[in-house]
Amino acid sequence: MKAIEKIEQELKGNTVDLESLDKDKTALFVVDMVVGFVYSGALSSPRVAAIVNNIDELNKKTKGYKKLFFLDNHEKDSQEFRYFPSHCIKGTNEAELISELKTEYSEGPVTFYVEKNSTNGFYSKGFQGWLKKYEDEVDNFIITGCVTDICVLQFALSIKAYFNENNKNKRVIVPMNTVETYDGGSHDAYLMNLFALYNMHISGIEIVEKIN
Repeated sequence: MKAIEKIEQELKGNTVDLESLDKDKTALFVVDMVVGFVYSGALSSPRVAAIVNNIDELNKKTKGYKKLFFLDNHEKDSQEFRYFPSHCIKGTNEAELISELKTEYSEGPVTFYVEKNSTNGFYSKGFQGWLKKYEDEVDNFIITGCVTDICVLQFALSIKAYFNENNKNKRVIVPMNTVETYDGGSHDAYLMNLFALYNMHISGIEIVEKIN
C-alpha cells in the first residue's frame, strides 16, 4: 500500500458526537473564514468555499457555546506581504467574516472576534487575552477553517504544545470536513491538506471525519 493511502486510512473513520462533549467546557474556533480567503482576492479558493456549509452547520449546532472567530487583518505594509500576496487589508471587504457566519449563531456573551496580523492566531493579543481568561474553563477545543497547512496547522500545533508544556490534559479536535487549503502552482491542495492533517494527528491532535 502506498504511503499516502496508509495516511488516508489512518485518518479516516473517526467521528465525535457533540453531545459527548460538555457544552460549558467546549469551544469552537473558526480560522480565517473571511471573504479574502473564501470568495475574492489573491488567496481565495473554491476549495475553501466548499467547506462553508459544513462550518455553518457546526456553528448552528454549537449555538450558545464559547466561540472565537479569527479574522486575518493586515496593515498595508504588513511584514507577511514579503512572503504572500497582499490580502485582507484592514477596513476592506476581504478582511470581513463571510456573510454565512454573520448570524445569530455567531453571537452571544462568550463569542469573540480576534483580528490577527500573522498566519498564527495563537500569538495574537486577542487570543492571548482569551486564553488567559478561559484556558482553565475549556477542555475541548474544536478547530475549523482555513488554510489547513498554514493557519490551522500553526494554531493547532501551538495550542496543543502550550498545553503539553504546562501538563494540561486538553482535547484539540479538527473535523476534516471543516478544514481546507488552496491549489496553486506547486502547492497541491490534496497533498498539503493530507500532510497537514497527518502532522496534527501524530502531534496528539484528534483528527475526525466530522462532528455529529
